[in-house]
Amino acid sequence: MAVTRQLTGIQVRGLLGRFDHEIIFPESDEFIILHGPNGVGKTMLLELIQSLSGTLRIPSIHRTPFSEVRLTYSDGTQFEVSKALQETLPLGEELEKQIQRLIFRLRLPDGQEISSTAGFDSEELASPRFRDWASRVLDLEPVGPDIWLTTGGYTISSLELLHKYSDRLPTRALRTGGGKVDARILAFLGENEVHLIETQRLLTLEDPDSSEFRRGSTRTPAVSKVESFARDLTRRLADALAENSRTSQELDRTYPRRVLQAHTEYPSEEKIRERYSEQNELRKSLSAISLLDENVGRIEIPKKMEPWQRNVLWTYLEDTEKKLSTFSEILAKVSLLQEIVNTRFLYKRLEIDRRRGLRLVSEEGTELGLSMLSSGEQHELVLLYDLLFNVQPGALVLIDEPEISLHVSWQKRFIEDLQRISRLVKFRSVVATHSPQIAGKWINRMVSLGPGTTD
Repeated sequence: MAVTRQLTGIQVRGLLGRFDHEIIFPESDEFIILHGPNGVGKTMLLELIQSLSGTLRIPSIHRTPFSEVRLTYSDGTQFEVSKALQETLPLGEELEKQIQRLIFRLRLPDGQEISSTAGFDSEELASPRFRDWASRVLDLEPVGPDIWLTTGGYTISSLELLHKYSDRLPTRALRTGGGKVDARILAFLGENEVHLIETQRLLTLEDPDSSEFRRGSTRTPAVSKVESFARDLTRRLADALAENSRTSQELDRTYPRRVLQAHTEYPSEEKIRERYSEQNELRKSLSAISLLDENVGRIEIPKKMEPWQRNVLWTYLEDTEKKLSTFSEILAKVSLLQEIVNTRFLYKRLEIDRRRGLRLVSEEGTELGLSMLSSGEQHELVLLYDLLFNVQPGALVLIDEPEISLHVSWQKRFIEDLQRISRLVKFRSVVATHSPQIAGKWINRMVSLGPGTTD
């Protein structure tokens, strides 16, 4: 079931132990722009919003220094998290320090309030199983009841381990008061899809599965995000072809029966020719992204048609439209990606290839490796692809410093690109930036964070 609520307000207190921020995000606005000096917690705030949406990320929330955060939604719902309660972990003398426990409160529009608490499981953290997992997955060697040796040759305490690696802790190392976080809270958060685009976006890592203690865990090296997205597009193109094949088989199976059905009215010859011409143009577009041979499906339209011929052709054109419609979503996204990228890149163009996904060709027609893209070109391509293909309709997109490595002229066009993509994919976004070129004319969408930002 689609959820229509939108995030309309963000309040955080004690961020970094110092800052109180309040952000109003009108439901009618497609985006807002956060700006402020370095050190006021823009990135941390985006990460906190992500942690409080979709799948609840308790370790990440623990790690973030804040005292209270409140998210307000368009239907009147409020979700709050505070760190008012604390506990100690009996893992050694060092841990006679305070570790926060989290309090979650969900206030529904009907006045109902649902609460839960969460923290770390001290017994699990002290277990041989956890020590074995930390040794294999984190490369930490236990050298005492509360001391770990890192691969760099320095030691950290268990308390430091909790905060440094909290986003990778197995779920068994967490506890939630007397039981699990209330299912109604988890269901609410699961309905609020959030997609974070971080500043480090050119490489991707496959993290070890932190939901269970796994034996024989292996590490995966960093890979280029451009190359990763090229493989992703190959898969998406293959999926679209498979869906088209299923639709075609079903329509072809029932075609004889449907074409023999009696009709009292037949479409005009002009309407048939017009529809056929439109489908040929669509075939050309699909051929350009290697999804279809534009000559496949072409037929010879008679100059003069009998009623039975019009019936046969109209049924054929209706079936063809249904078959081609299986490509409509990916065609719209790929076309917009190419349109934007190919107005930015110099002396080269981006093409779509069914077998390789993304293909780069020089002005002279020479194929170039994707690794030959500059840092700015990679940032542009990765950012656009991520927005087009990895964001779910209705999601809130958080974009941290989109200006990284982009030429000033590209920065000036970013919001325009964002609007075009968001209207196609159907999402809203929060953009954190230091760039006046990004903000441009959108002063009415800007929210200042921290001191000295009134200019």
